[in-house]
Amino acid sequence: MMSRLHTGIPLLLFLLSVIIFGCISSEERPSDSEYPTGQFTLYLNGPDKAFEDITFDLSSINVLSEEGLSRELTNTPLTVNSQDISGRQVLLSEKSLPEGRYVTIRMFLSGAALIKNGRMATLALPREAIEVPISAVIEHNRNTSVFIHWEPDASIVDSYLFSPALTSRGQVPELSSLLIYVTNEGSNNVSVINRKTNTVVASILVGERPRGIAVSKNGERLRVYVANSGSNNIAVINPTTNRIENEVPIRFGKGPEGIAVARISSGREFVFVTNYDSNSLSVINAVTLQEVEKIDVGIGPIVVAADPPVSLLAHSRSLTADEMNTLKNFRQSFFNVYVVNQHSNTVSIVRMDNASGTKVDVTTLDVEWEPVGLSVDYPRGKVYVANYGSDKLSVIDILEIIKGNTSGAVTVINNVGKGVTGVIPDTIFERIYLLKDFPGEIMILRAFGKGFESIGSVLTPIMGTIPVGQAPRSLLLDPEKRTLYVVNSESDSVSVVDKTTKRQVKRIPVGRKPYGIAMFPE
Repeated sequence: MMSRLHTGIPLLLFLLSVIIFGCISSEERPSDSEYPTGQFTLYLNGPDKAFEDITFDLSSINVLSEEGLSRELTNTPLTVNSQDISGRQVLLSEKSLPEGRYVTIRMFLSGAALIKNGRMATLALPREAIEVPISAVIEHNRNTSVFIHWEPDASIVDSYLFSPALTSRGQVPELSSLLIYVTNEGSNNVSVINRKTNTVVASILVGERPRGIAVSKNGERLRVYVANSGSNNIAVINPTTNRIENEVPIRFGKGPEGIAVARISSGREFVFVTNYDSNSLSVINAVTLQEVEKIDVGIGPIVVAADPPVSLLAHSRSLTADEMNTLKNFRQSFFNVYVVNQHSNTVSIVRMDNASGTKVDVTTLDVEWEPVGLSVDYPRGKVYVANYGSDKLSVIDILEIIKGNTSGAVTVINNVGKGVTGVIPDTIFERIYLLKDFPGEIMILRAFGKGFESIGSVLTPIMGTIPVGQAPRSLLLDPEKRTLYVVNSESDSVSVVDKTTKRQVKRIPVGRKPYGIAMFPE
């Protein structure tokens, strides 16, 4: 009896020590939220063209670290069809992950089928999850994107087994002149789109609630500037590396929203930022990246634009020689910055001195109800203002502003409808494109030449509409003037619109709540 008791005591002590130390190690082991994290984005790229008509159902996706730890990326079911995804992308997951190297994507399938000659046949599934080798390093406060390519025509084995042919690649260097940058307010990142392939090629993690975005005009030093409304700073991105190289705090304002860049001379640029919550405009020296001035404007400044290069006047078919000389003489000493004030129903025009880069004066013009968008049409000497709460498009005459005739500087085009969120001119086709929040469309207006001010208040020169995504927020015309890109906030996408055929040709999936868009001029 004594012998059995003695042998039991060491065993009991051993078990107690295992339990105690196990509890301690369990308590000390940090959760994923306690590790430094980065952002991981996973896309599925379809083929250029697929012969087979295959549909498969994804139930969940995991990622495996090199230590063998599995983490769930998504458990939202998704159906993928080879015909639908041809020439397109699908955003599979966007997730915060602990720092480290990840080596495998595991895709769990719940079904697959083949349609041939109008008949559908169920395909057998592999016994295990589909594994795709990857090489992804997650770094703190950075985004890592992986793109999985699917070849449907090589995805059926022995005529009955679905074994998807999947390969992966990471981000690769791209030519900056081919790239489009889209801020995603709900994802805290910027999607980078190659406009030749119309696919996302990278994502860049920035600050909180990124909204406005602009690019440098200095060809020797390309930069992308992002207004982080939630972080109250400006992220400066190097487009050759797709990394943030600087963050500029907004010291004199709050809630940065809109952003624009003006090139004064070779090597001299200024960045202008509207501060929505403090009713001001911040001026940043693009060389020193210092906030150098705060300018008071109206209530709720939401959008800003600056005079473009004078060289654009060479393309003018609307201005007389005297009018062009007036603009050129003005630009020898000054340039204008235009600020839309949403809640005071005004536009502030800030005259800046070329030599010092400082404010000379501010002119305030009344426009229509709830202005939210603006675009400068320099070859016509106009500024167009989109008024969300009014059915009128405001038109500002830049020449009248230069002459000091503020009372006659603003005219309107009637009956364009309410809910206009953006506007952009097309000098080649002599059109103006308006972006409509509901039902989600582009409205095409004919741009009048001389004398349109006298008839614009009674005529609505509508040439047609083009459906896009839900809640479109901003739009951009490519340098070749062939394609329009529309940011759809509620569709989490960018519409690619052929302006010649007047139709949407593609929709590119981006992050959550996309907002602003920019690209480098060629």
